[in-house]
Amino acid sequence: MIVIGFNWPIFHDHAVAVIQDGELVFATEEERFTRHKHSIEELPLNSLKQAFKFLKKRGIKPKDVDAYAINWHPSLFNLKYRYLKSWQALVKLLSYSVINYTEFSSLVGNFARPDIVCLAKRLIRKAISDLGEEVPSDIKIYPVRHHLSHAASAYYFSGYSSAAVMTIDGTGEYEATVIWKVKDGEFEPVLSMHTSYGSLGDLYENIMMHISFNFLEGPGKGMGLAPYGKMSHYYDKLKQFVKINPEGDMPFYIADGKMIKTKDHVKPYLIYSNIAQKVVGKIVWDPHGELNEDAVNVAWAVQKVTEEAVLATAKWAKDHTGEDKVALAGGVALNAKASMELHYAKIFNDVFIFPAANDAGGPVGAAAYVYEHVLGGKMKRQRLRNVYLGPEYDDETVKKVVQDSKFKAEYVGEDVNAVADLVAKGYILTWYQGRAELGPRALGNRSIIADPTRKEYWRLVNEIKGREWWRPLAPSLLDEDKGTYFKDPVSHEFMILMLRYKDKEVCKRVPVTCHVDLTARPQTVTRDQNKTWYDLIKAFKDIKGEGLIMNTSFNLAGEPLVETPQEALRSFAVKGFDAMYIQGWLIYKR
Repeated sequence: MIVIGFNWPIFHDHAVAVIQDGELVFATEEERFTRHKHSIEELPLNSLKQAFKFLKKRGIKPKDVDAYAINWHPSLFNLKYRYLKSWQALVKLLSYSVINYTEFSSLVGNFARPDIVCLAKRLIRKAISDLGEEVPSDIKIYPVRHHLSHAASAYYFSGYSSAAVMTIDGTGEYEATVIWKVKDGEFEPVLSMHTSYGSLGDLYENIMMHISFNFLEGPGKGMGLAPYGKMSHYYDKLKQFVKINPEGDMPFYIADGKMIKTKDHVKPYLIYSNIAQKVVGKIVWDPHGELNEDAVNVAWAVQKVTEEAVLATAKWAKDHTGEDKVALAGGVALNAKASMELHYAKIFNDVFIFPAANDAGGPVGAAAYVYEHVLGGKMKRQRLRNVYLGPEYDDETVKKVVQDSKFKAEYVGEDVNAVADLVAKGYILTWYQGRAELGPRALGNRSIIADPTRKEYWRLVNEIKGREWWRPLAPSLLDEDKGTYFKDPVSHEFMILMLRYKDKEVCKRVPVTCHVDLTARPQTVTRDQNKTWYDLIKAFKDIKGEGLIMNTSFNLAGEPLVETPQEALRSFAVKGFDAMYIQGWLIYKR
């Protein structure tokens, strides 16, 4: 059986996932093809086409797809008021011929409530038609509640049979924090917190926008900025609005004034915007320049409160589910520092975080849920170990791209000793191979690599990418060496859990990947997981004695990860990288 999941209706971080015979076999994000980060209000049309192309290589036609899943349930939110006020979204629907001009005019003029399942079917038909394939007459689409989609992504790929699941984000249809007890695939919501008082995501997002960061970009940057700050009056002011009590009816509560329990979708945005205004006001500064004391202290405050709330939620979940394992999803689960605090608190015996914890992971969970709960299949209960799930680009395609580039190139295949030697000599390289990673982190298929022992490379790599100089850079390391570098480490393949370095002396050995608070967001690597990537780190260790390299995402500032070989060559060419490894080819710029 085959289920395809995709984000619908149009919001942000759109993706498509394919579940085949109980396994996740394909997943990709729309931003990789439109080249617009977070694919805000963009239809997941390109990623749907890529899914059909992937299946075609397996001899599977669109008519063979058993069902489709979407990660929002239209019966649970007021679609016409909240989501159709976006002119851009409506124009997209019209421009891609998902709606016609008469329908467009009606929606604009009356904000009529559309049938989003009907619109989703139209999108599928368009994707199939554009590929020249036969469009099936019967397309079955099943909506899955937003937080249930997140919960399914966390549970089905954790390897647990029984667990507590925490889904924490900006908002679903009406809720923002949900605690689940899941056993043998049965999802029991134990606590549902409405967006108007339970959204750590909206709180963080709004506060970051008040210190000069953009929508959806702020929380990630704020997490990196926070360690430069300290306790201040901003923390005290914020705690006036965020009440944390893991022993109470709910683990935390956010309010601007009196308690509000409502399904009105307008008030939540105003609540968090008002809180941000009262706590911060407006701080205007240049994040590429010198650090602003107020900005860093605001970041410290909201990060600290988020960590406290996540820990309280975990304690509440443990007490009310009785489970000893926890799985996380939702945008707040991308806060690797909060997850680090959860790891070291030892509230649970094991923690799993779905790597595409934001809305890009919703289609994965929705498809898995429909596969098991609607179609009657059985998801394979196994721990997710890699997310190299994007489209494939064959060696002949890569060879032609390399030859057309006119750069000096040699074919080295999987012998990456020469690459390791260049890294050790101080070259900054781009690294491209195989299928792209799902999620926001580069994990050895779309990476920029450098020697972690050269302290000045922290600023240099950020400068080459066009990022703010103060942002941390991550390490990828041999799994067997994790205890050499980190306190109480666990194997973690996805780079969304921070760990603490053992001490300052260890940090002095790899200063490029040690943040100012002596933490890092590492990727542990085994040879089974990614042979060539492992061999590179091992070869670097043989030369320099450190089983760890600097790894940051292969993209330029403001862009998503590179997807195609052509995009990889373009980004390599226009910035100050010295060399590039691309699927067996070693290209030199100097």
